[in-house]
Amino acid sequence: MSLQILSIGEVMLELAPAGESGGKKLLALGYAGDTYNTAVYLARLGVTAGYFTRLGDDPYSGELLQLMVQEGLDITGIEQVPGRTPGLYLIANQANGERSFSFWRGQSPAREMFATEASTATLEQRLQNISYAYLSGVTLGILTDEARGNLLRVLAGVRARGVKVVFDNNYRPQLWRDQDQARNAMAAALAIADIALLTDDDEARLWNSGEPADILARCASAGVGEVVIKRGPRPVFVAATYRDGYYHEQIQVDVPPVESVLDTTAAGDSFNAGYLAARFAGQNIEGAAAHGNRCAGVVIRHRGAIVEREIFLREIFQAI
Repeated sequence: MSLQILSIGEVMLELAPAGESGGKKLLALGYAGDTYNTAVYLARLGVTAGYFTRLGDDPYSGELLQLMVQEGLDITGIEQVPGRTPGLYLIANQANGERSFSFWRGQSPAREMFATEASTATLEQRLQNISYAYLSGVTLGILTDEARGNLLRVLAGVRARGVKVVFDNNYRPQLWRDQDQARNAMAAALAIADIALLTDDDEARLWNSGEPADILARCASAGVGEVVIKRGPRPVFVAATYRDGYYHEQIQVDVPPVESVLDTTAAGDSFNAGYLAARFAGQNIEGAAAHGNRCAGVVIRHRGAIVEREIFLREIFQAI
Protein backbone atom coordinates (compact mmCIF):
# COMPACT_ATOMS: atom_id res chain seq x y z
CA MET A 1 0.00 0.00 0.00
CA SER A 2 1.32 3.42 -0.94
CA LEU A 3 1.08 5.74 2.05
CA GLN A 4 0.02 9.35 1.87
CA ILE A 5 1.55 10.17 5.27
CA LEU A 6 3.84 8.51 7.81
CA SER A 7 3.57 9.77 11.39
CA ILE A 8 6.65 9.42 13.60
CA GLY A 9 6.74 9.46 17.40
CA GLU A 10 5.74 7.76 20.63
CA VAL A 11 2.51 6.08 21.67
CA MET A 12 1.83 5.32 25.33
CA LEU A 13 -0.66 3.71 27.64
CA GLU A 14 -3.23 6.29 28.70
CA LEU A 15 -5.18 6.28 31.96
CA ALA A 16 -8.13 8.68 31.78
CA PRO A 17 -10.72 9.53 34.47
CA ALA A 18 -13.78 7.25 34.29
CA GLY A 19 -15.85 8.20 37.34
CA GLU A 20 -15.85 6.80 40.86
CA SER A 21 -16.98 3.61 42.60
CA GLY A 22 -16.90 2.81 46.27
CA GLY A 23 -15.05 6.03 47.02
CA LYS A 24 -12.28 5.15 44.57
CA LYS A 25 -11.45 6.86 41.30
CA LEU A 26 -11.86 4.71 38.21
CA LEU A 27 -9.49 4.99 35.28
CA ALA A 28 -10.02 3.88 31.68
CA LEU A 29 -7.10 2.33 29.82
CA GLY A 30 -6.38 3.57 26.32
CA TYR A 31 -3.45 4.17 24.00
CA ALA A 32 -2.38 7.62 22.87
CA GLY A 33 0.43 9.99 21.98
CA ASP A 34 0.35 13.20 19.99
CA THR A 35 1.53 11.95 16.60
CA TYR A 36 -0.31 8.65 17.08
CA ASN A 37 -3.57 10.46 17.81
CA THR A 38 -3.23 12.43 14.58
CA ALA A 39 -2.43 9.26 12.62
CA VAL A 40 -5.53 7.47 13.95
CA TYR A 41 -7.85 10.37 13.13
CA LEU A 42 -6.27 10.76 9.69
CA ALA A 43 -6.94 7.10 8.94
CA ARG A 44 -10.54 7.46 10.11
CA LEU A 45 -10.94 10.42 7.76
CA GLY A 46 -9.88 8.32 4.80
CA VAL A 47 -6.17 9.10 4.55
CA THR A 48 -3.75 6.21 3.94
CA ALA A 49 -1.53 6.62 6.99
CA GLY A 50 1.22 4.73 8.74
CA TYR A 51 2.90 4.98 12.12
CA PHE A 52 6.56 4.60 13.03
CA THR A 53 7.74 3.97 16.59
CA ARG A 54 9.37 1.36 18.86
CA LEU A 55 7.44 -0.76 21.35
CA GLY A 56 8.06 -3.58 23.81
CA ASP A 57 7.07 -7.25 23.60
CA ASP A 58 4.60 -7.05 26.49
CA PRO A 59 0.86 -7.79 26.14
CA TYR A 60 0.01 -4.07 25.97
CA SER A 61 2.39 -3.51 23.07
CA GLY A 62 0.83 -6.47 21.30
CA GLU A 63 -2.68 -5.13 21.87
CA LEU A 64 -1.60 -1.71 20.66
CA LEU A 65 -0.26 -3.13 17.40
CA GLN A 66 -3.58 -4.92 16.87
CA LEU A 67 -5.45 -1.65 17.47
CA MET A 68 -3.26 0.15 14.94
CA VAL A 69 -4.11 -2.45 12.32
CA GLN A 70 -7.81 -2.22 13.19
CA GLU A 71 -7.62 1.56 12.74
CA GLY A 72 -6.17 1.05 9.27
CA LEU A 73 -2.63 2.17 10.06
CA ASP A 74 0.35 0.64 8.30
CA ILE A 75 2.72 -0.60 11.03
CA THR A 76 5.54 -1.85 8.82
CA GLY A 77 8.92 -1.26 10.46
CA ILE A 78 7.73 -0.95 14.07
CA GLU A 79 10.30 -2.80 16.19
CA GLN A 80 9.31 -4.68 19.35
CA VAL A 81 12.13 -4.67 21.90
CA PRO A 82 12.30 -7.76 24.14
CA GLY A 83 11.70 -7.12 27.85
CA ARG A 84 10.50 -3.54 27.38
CA THR A 85 7.15 -1.77 27.80
CA PRO A 86 5.70 1.48 26.45
CA GLY A 87 5.47 4.66 28.48
CA LEU A 88 2.39 5.56 30.51
CA TYR A 89 0.58 8.80 31.26
CA LEU A 90 -2.30 9.81 33.50
CA ILE A 91 -4.82 12.55 32.66
CA ALA A 92 -6.20 14.94 35.29
CA ASN A 93 -9.07 17.21 34.20
CA GLN A 94 -10.32 20.52 35.54
CA ALA A 95 -14.03 21.37 35.60
CA ASN A 96 -13.77 23.13 32.20
CA GLY A 97 -12.17 20.11 30.55
CA GLU A 98 -8.62 21.47 30.52
CA ARG A 99 -6.12 18.76 31.33
CA SER A 100 -2.73 18.12 32.85
CA PHE A 101 -0.59 15.01 32.53
CA SER A 102 1.65 12.87 34.71
CA PHE A 103 4.16 10.74 32.78
CA TRP A 104 6.08 7.50 33.37
CA ARG A 105 8.02 7.10 30.14
CA GLY A 106 11.69 6.61 31.06
CA GLN A 107 11.63 2.95 29.95
CA SER A 108 9.89 3.63 26.64
CA PRO A 109 11.69 2.01 23.68
CA ALA A 110 10.54 4.92 21.52
CA ARG A 111 13.13 7.09 23.24
CA GLU A 112 15.84 5.04 21.51
CA MET A 113 14.59 5.50 17.95
CA PHE A 114 17.27 6.53 15.44
CA ALA A 115 20.06 5.91 17.97
CA THR A 116 21.47 3.21 15.70
CA GLU A 117 22.22 3.03 11.99
CA ALA A 118 19.71 0.18 11.64
CA SER A 119 16.84 2.16 13.17
CA THR A 120 17.65 5.20 11.05
CA ALA A 121 17.88 3.10 7.91
CA THR A 122 14.51 1.51 8.67
CA LEU A 123 12.90 4.95 8.86
CA GLU A 124 14.54 6.01 5.62
CA GLN A 125 13.16 2.91 3.95
CA ARG A 126 9.67 3.59 5.33
CA LEU A 127 9.75 7.10 3.90
CA GLN A 128 10.08 5.84 0.35
CA ASN A 129 7.04 6.34 -1.89
CA ILE A 130 5.05 8.52 0.52
CA SER A 131 3.87 12.10 0.15
CA TYR A 132 4.16 13.46 3.70
CA ALA A 133 6.12 12.84 6.90
CA TYR A 134 4.65 14.05 10.19
CA LEU A 135 6.46 14.73 13.46
CA SER A 136 6.13 16.88 16.56
CA GLY A 137 8.11 18.63 19.25
CA VAL A 138 7.48 15.58 21.43
CA THR A 139 9.04 13.35 18.76
CA LEU A 140 12.13 15.55 18.94
CA GLY A 141 12.10 15.90 22.72
CA ILE A 142 12.20 12.21 23.63
CA LEU A 143 15.34 11.55 21.56
CA THR A 144 19.02 11.96 22.34
CA ASP A 145 20.89 14.74 20.55
CA GLU A 146 22.49 12.25 18.16
CA ALA A 147 19.22 10.44 17.40
CA ARG A 148 17.42 13.75 16.85
CA GLY A 149 20.11 14.76 14.42
CA ASN A 150 19.73 11.47 12.56
CA LEU A 151 15.96 11.95 12.28
CA LEU A 152 16.27 15.50 10.96
CA ARG A 153 18.99 14.45 8.52
CA VAL A 154 16.79 11.69 7.10
CA LEU A 155 13.82 14.02 6.80
CA ALA A 156 15.92 16.66 5.04
CA GLY A 157 17.14 14.01 2.63
CA VAL A 158 13.72 12.67 1.68
CA ARG A 159 12.36 16.22 1.47
CA ALA A 160 14.98 16.97 -1.16
CA ARG A 161 13.46 14.07 -3.13
CA GLY A 162 9.94 15.51 -2.89
CA VAL A 163 8.49 14.29 0.43
CA LYS A 164 6.76 17.13 2.29
CA VAL A 165 7.36 17.51 6.03
CA VAL A 166 4.62 18.49 8.48
CA PHE A 167 5.64 19.72 11.94
CA ASP A 168 3.59 20.36 15.10
CA ASN A 169 5.55 22.28 17.74
CA ASN A 170 3.96 20.64 20.84
CA TYR A 171 6.52 21.99 23.29
CA ARG A 172 6.81 20.05 26.57
CA PRO A 173 9.54 21.69 28.69
CA GLN A 174 10.10 18.58 30.83
CA LEU A 175 11.45 16.71 27.80
CA TRP A 176 14.28 19.15 27.24
CA ARG A 177 17.58 19.82 28.99
CA ASP A 178 16.92 23.56 28.78
CA GLN A 179 15.11 26.10 26.64
CA ASP A 180 18.06 26.66 24.33
CA GLN A 181 18.18 22.97 23.44
CA ALA A 182 14.47 23.03 22.62
CA ARG A 183 14.77 26.22 20.58
CA ASN A 184 17.62 24.84 18.50
CA ALA A 185 15.78 21.60 17.78
CA MET A 186 12.48 23.32 16.96
CA ALA A 187 14.23 25.79 14.67
CA ALA A 188 15.95 22.92 12.87
CA ALA A 189 12.59 21.20 12.37
CA LEU A 190 10.99 24.38 11.04
CA ALA A 191 13.84 24.74 8.56
CA ILE A 192 12.78 21.49 6.86
CA ALA A 193 9.00 21.90 7.32
CA ASP A 194 6.60 22.54 4.47
CA ILE A 195 3.58 22.84 6.79
CA ALA A 196 3.78 24.01 10.41
CA LEU A 197 0.84 23.34 12.73
CA LEU A 198 1.61 25.49 15.76
CA THR A 199 -0.08 26.29 19.07
CA ASP A 200 0.26 29.86 20.30
CA ASP A 201 0.69 28.87 23.97
CA ASP A 202 3.58 26.56 23.11
CA GLU A 203 5.18 29.25 20.96
CA ALA A 204 4.85 31.75 23.81
CA ARG A 205 6.48 29.38 26.30
CA LEU A 206 9.34 28.61 23.94
CA TRP A 207 9.94 31.95 22.18
CA ASN A 208 8.33 34.40 24.64
CA SER A 209 5.70 35.42 22.08
CA GLY A 210 2.67 33.63 20.71
CA GLU A 211 1.41 36.54 18.62
CA PRO A 212 0.63 35.54 15.02
CA ALA A 213 2.88 38.23 13.55
CA ASP A 214 5.88 36.98 15.53
CA ILE A 215 5.14 33.34 14.76
CA LEU A 216 4.83 34.10 11.05
CA ALA A 217 8.10 36.02 11.10
CA ARG A 218 9.87 32.97 12.56
CA CYS A 219 8.24 30.67 10.01
CA ALA A 220 8.97 33.00 7.11
CA SER A 221 12.61 33.16 8.17
CA ALA A 222 12.70 29.35 8.09
CA GLY A 223 10.96 29.24 4.71
CA VAL A 224 7.85 27.34 5.87
CA GLY A 225 5.27 27.45 3.07
CA GLU A 226 2.07 27.00 5.10
CA VAL A 227 1.43 27.90 8.74
CA VAL A 228 -1.53 27.16 10.98
CA ILE A 229 -1.70 28.84 14.41
CA LYS A 230 -4.09 27.17 16.85
CA ARG A 231 -5.27 29.56 19.55
CA GLY A 232 -7.73 27.61 21.70
CA PRO A 233 -11.21 29.15 21.47
CA ARG A 234 -9.90 32.15 19.52
CA PRO A 235 -9.93 32.12 15.70
CA VAL A 236 -7.43 29.87 13.98
CA PHE A 237 -4.89 31.91 12.00
CA VAL A 238 -3.72 30.39 8.71
CA ALA A 239 -1.07 31.70 6.32
CA ALA A 240 -0.09 30.10 3.02
CA THR A 241 1.47 30.69 -0.38
CA TYR A 242 4.79 31.96 0.95
CA ARG A 243 6.57 33.77 -1.84
CA ASP A 244 8.87 36.77 -2.18
CA GLY A 245 9.29 37.05 1.58
CA TYR A 246 5.69 37.02 2.78
CA TYR A 247 2.48 34.96 2.91
CA HIS A 248 0.06 35.93 0.15
CA GLU A 249 -2.86 34.18 1.88
CA GLN A 250 -3.65 35.10 5.48
CA ILE A 251 -7.03 34.36 7.05
CA GLN A 252 -8.69 33.80 10.41
CA VAL A 253 -11.29 31.07 10.90
CA ASP A 254 -13.65 31.25 13.87
CA VAL A 255 -13.76 28.34 16.32
CA PRO A 256 -17.40 27.40 16.99
CA PRO A 257 -18.27 27.24 20.70
CA VAL A 258 -18.52 23.71 22.09
CA GLU A 259 -20.93 22.80 24.87
CA SER A 260 -20.20 20.17 27.53
CA VAL A 261 -16.42 20.07 27.12
CA LEU A 262 -15.15 17.06 29.09
CA ASP A 263 -11.50 16.68 28.12
CA THR A 264 -9.30 18.78 25.83
CA THR A 265 -6.75 15.99 25.43
CA ALA A 266 -5.87 15.59 21.72
CA ALA A 267 -7.79 18.71 20.67
CA GLY A 268 -4.80 19.95 18.70
CA ASP A 269 -3.92 16.49 17.39
CA SER A 270 -7.42 15.91 16.03
CA PHE A 271 -7.50 19.43 14.57
CA ASN A 272 -4.28 18.60 12.72
CA ALA A 273 -5.85 15.44 11.30
CA GLY A 274 -8.94 17.28 10.11
CA TYR A 275 -6.90 20.09 8.59
CA LEU A 276 -4.49 17.79 6.78
CA ALA A 277 -7.19 15.41 5.55
CA ALA A 278 -9.06 18.35 4.04
CA ARG A 279 -5.93 19.77 2.42
CA PHE A 280 -5.03 16.36 0.98
CA ALA A 281 -8.56 16.24 -0.48
CA GLY A 282 -7.99 19.58 -2.23
CA GLN A 283 -9.84 21.95 0.10
CA ASN A 284 -8.59 25.50 0.57
CA ILE A 285 -7.07 26.67 3.85
CA GLU A 286 -10.34 28.12 5.14
CA GLY A 287 -12.26 24.90 4.56
CA ALA A 288 -9.42 22.85 6.03
CA ALA A 289 -9.31 24.94 9.21
CA ALA A 290 -13.08 24.61 9.58
CA HIS A 291 -12.79 20.84 9.22
CA GLY A 292 -10.03 20.80 11.82
CA ASN A 293 -12.28 22.72 14.19
CA ARG A 294 -15.07 20.18 13.68
CA CYS A 295 -12.77 17.28 14.51
CA ALA A 296 -11.45 18.94 17.65
CA GLY A 297 -15.00 19.89 18.66
CA VAL A 298 -16.01 16.24 18.63
CA VAL A 299 -12.97 14.99 20.53
CA ILE A 300 -13.18 17.44 23.43
CA ARG A 301 -16.72 16.31 24.23
CA HIS A 302 -15.37 12.87 25.19
CA ARG A 303 -12.85 11.45 27.64
CA GLY A 304 -9.38 10.50 26.50
CA ALA A 305 -7.38 11.21 23.38
CA ILE A 306 -8.97 8.64 21.07
CA VAL A 307 -12.76 8.77 20.83
CA GLU A 308 -14.55 5.54 20.00
CA ARG A 309 -14.45 5.15 16.22
CA GLU A 310 -18.19 4.91 15.62
CA ILE A 311 -18.93 7.91 17.83
CA PHE A 312 -16.24 10.03 16.18
CA LEU A 313 -17.39 9.28 12.63
CA ARG A 314 -21.06 9.75 13.47
CA GLU A 315 -20.51 13.09 15.16
CA ILE A 316 -18.20 14.33 12.42
CA PHE A 317 -20.83 13.42 9.82
CA GLN A 318 -23.48 15.27 11.82
CA ALA A 319 -21.24 18.35 12.09
CA ILE A 320 -20.71 18.66 8.34
